[in-house]
Amino acid sequence: MSGISIMILVLIFSGIIAYIGDRIGMKAGKRRISIFGLRPRYSSIIITVFTGILIALLTISILLFVYTNLRQALFNINDVLNRLENLNEKLAERDQELGQMKAEINNKVDELERLTIQRDRLTTELESTEEEYEATKQDLEEAYHEINQLEENREELGKNIALLEEEKDKLEKQVNELNQQISSLTQDYEDVKELASQYRTGMVYYMGKTIVYQKGDIVYSKVLEAGQSQEKIIEDLNKMLDEANEEAVEKDIKIDENTGRAIRIQYEDISNVAKILFNMEPGQKVIVSLVASFNVPEGDWLSVNFLLNRDFIVFKTNEVIAKKTINASSPTEEIEGELEALLDTINGKAIQKGILPDSQGQVGSIDFSEFYRLLNKIRSLKGKVEVTVIAVGNVWREDRLGNNIDFKIETPTEGEIENANGN
Repeated sequence: MSGISIMILVLIFSGIIAYIGDRIGMKAGKRRISIFGLRPRYSSIIITVFTGILIALLTISILLFVYTNLRQALFNINDVLNRLENLNEKLAERDQELGQMKAEINNKVDELERLTIQRDRLTTELESTEEEYEATKQDLEEAYHEINQLEENREELGKNIALLEEEKDKLEKQVNELNQQISSLTQDYEDVKELASQYRTGMVYYMGKTIVYQKGDIVYSKVLEAGQSQEKIIEDLNKMLDEANEEAVEKDIKIDENTGRAIRIQYEDISNVAKILFNMEPGQKVIVSLVASFNVPEGDWLSVNFLLNRDFIVFKTNEVIAKKTINASSPTEEIEGELEALLDTINGKAIQKGILPDSQGQVGSIDFSEFYRLLNKIRSLKGKVEVTVIAVGNVWREDRLGNNIDFKIETPTEGEIENANGN
């Protein structure tokens, strides 16, 4: 029910109650009715008051009947008041919170304004940065292009550097080789300088004196058997030194009056040679030679060193050493030249096969008379003849060829001449 309807209903019922009360009061006044023993006038007043009370009760009843909340509020006024007080407190709290929220909103608004300003500034900076980015991007593209060109140049430079490194290595190698050569030449120069000094000293010393032994001359040579006991080897070496000394004292050199020795040698050299011979294969033949250490003028000491060479058969018995075809009708000088060339061939072949040469590079020679006997025998023949050199026995490394060869002279056929010339 709406509020207007309730008001109309209240007015209607109030008018009815007032009318009824007025009628009752008028009747009571006319009839002189007394209520509770009061005068009629006071009784009329009581009726009027009672009528007003009824109107009020009716109004309140209607309101209470229509509005449940009003009825609850009227009969529970204390609770309502407490609730109202609580609501007021909550409202105060809400107002305080609202104030705080307003302050926060104001702060947020201020911050929003600040952020807006900052956003505008950042937007401006962003636009500027975008412009810089575009410019930087263009610069970067140009830089990439330059980098690609530089990469190509670097590859080219790498190849050039590799070539230069190779050239540098070659040059360093050449420099090292040149330094080694310089060092070697410097050492050779010092050696030559020292040797020249020794030669000058030697020339001054040796001038006017006869050289009995030249440096490198074999004073004495003997074949010893290796692999024997140390006592036997030392015994053989001492015996060899005694034999060599017997030959040396016959020369015009200085001799120790106390020992009668003409040969000077270090004991360590004898011990080292003995160890070498001891450690070699048993039965191995070794040519042990005593070689002059220095030029020995007459009246001076003879210092010697050992020289060891394995011994073996160079030419076997009846082995052909060399052949040569000579025209017997040629002049004597040409025949002599041919024979000398044959002897040179024999000498070279013998050295090549292992015969030990002397200090002059020779392995032996034939007598003057033997040479001219051959020459005269060839001259007695006509046309071309073949001269064959043959070993008369086994020729060892220490042997001299002069006493171990024989010459055979024959008239060859045309095929033999071609073979001989080919050899």
